[in-house]
Amino acid sequence: MSLPLIQAVLFDLDGTLLDTAPDLVSAANAALAEAGYAPLSLAALRPHVSAGAGAILRAGLEQHGGDPARLDDLLPSMLKAYRENIARHTRLFDGMDAVLDALEARGLPWGVVTNKPAWLTDPLLAALDLSARAACVVSGDTVAEKKPHPLPMLEAARRAGCEAAACVYVGDAGRDIEAGQRAGMRTVAALYGYLTDGDDPRTWGADDLIDAPRDLFPWLEKHAAWN
Repeated sequence: MSLPLIQAVLFDLDGTLLDTAPDLVSAANAALAEAGYAPLSLAALRPHVSAGAGAILRAGLEQHGGDPARLDDLLPSMLKAYRENIARHTRLFDGMDAVLDALEARGLPWGVVTNKPAWLTDPLLAALDLSARAACVVSGDTVAEKKPHPLPMLEAARRAGCEAAACVYVGDAGRDIEAGQRAGMRTVAALYGYLTDGDDPRTWGADDLIDAPRDLFPWLEKHAAWN
């Protein structure tokens, strides 16, 4: 049975569409400073960004030898600092603007599926003038489940107006690829994203691996319904 041509491209947010690490790490350091810890480098915390704010802060505490039980006390401070500076340094990954322009020019809708809650997702996309361009945005609290559950993926396909089998999901974490596969989508692993030392994307079973956003073009040329 032949697969349908791709009719929509869906992206994970942190580490795939947007380089959010600078602002998230800055917010984590603000919270750590409240607890008396010195700031950590972007390189030290960047690999943990795709796993969310709690994972970033937990990694920061571990690297300082701090009590992980302090996480619940410090997390609200981190989230507050992040919301107040949500797009100070965040940008599209290099080349992603050309990808989005090409998708729009060829009539291929794109959207976002993220575990980030809507109260952070929505203002971030708005600050970068992406909200109106996205055909769909499914946040971590849009439906009852989060990735790697397939429900957010299926909701994104519904909002994009196509079958899940006609979507490709691009993400930088194993949970992204799993979620896409469980929803019946094709998947692409973003190797430029926030990978940890223990990640091996070759074992995730994605349909393709890309080193940069522009590398998505050759795959789409073969599999998408370009106009």
